[in-house]
Amino acid sequence: MTPRVSSETVGPDAGGEPGLGAFAPPGDPDAPRRSIPALVVAAVVTVALLAGTWLAGGFEVATGRLARLPVGTEVDLGPMSVAVDRALARERSGSWSVYVFARCRNNGDDPLESSKDRLVRNGFSLQHPVSREIASDASLFFGPGETIGNSTVLNPGTPMVPCTLVFDLDVFPGTDVVSVGASELEWIDASPTGEGQMVWSASRTGYRFEVPVVTEPDR
Repeated sequence: MTPRVSSETVGPDAGGEPGLGAFAPPGDPDAPRRSIPALVVAAVVTVALLAGTWLAGGFEVATGRLARLPVGTEVDLGPMSVAVDRALARERSGSWSVYVFARCRNNGDDPLESSKDRLVRNGFSLQHPVSREIASDASLFFGPGETIGNSTVLNPGTPMVPCTLVFDLDVFPGTDVVSVGASELEWIDASPTGEGQMVWSASRTGYRFEVPVVTEPDR
């Protein structure tokens, strides 16, 4: 597998020219039409493969699918590029939130909205190396902030901007790093009847980062 990685590793303060690209290529008119059950099965299998990667022993067993990269490496996920830098685990009222601080860039021509465009659904995961607890349900915010940014929209035509992924965990034993996974995204029809409800969805190609984390227990 050849990772879609930028030509250089950038630091937290680095910028760059916005990358442009069309990520919804027209379908092949000669390609055979899929039946409705096949579309449903394919969607279920994709989700199962992503979850199974974590549950079957983490990234170590995902040989050839999740490429391990240094923190700070910019990777192209399709609609956007991301570079993961550091993390903060904060306890409040007995529950833990892990903030993964990164930088993001819109690779297209239209604004991206984290929830509406399903940028994080099955696309990002976090695993604690001690408890082995997995969090695959993340929130994504853009812009500067102490923990989260003030926007869920990523505009095109700008250099990389601060962005934050937020994961919730039940417990957080002492550790210096957490494992963060990011999958390349594909433009697919999410409707069960093939009505053209196009959304971004996680592919089987992804990247793993061992992210340094600072822990803040509740006081």
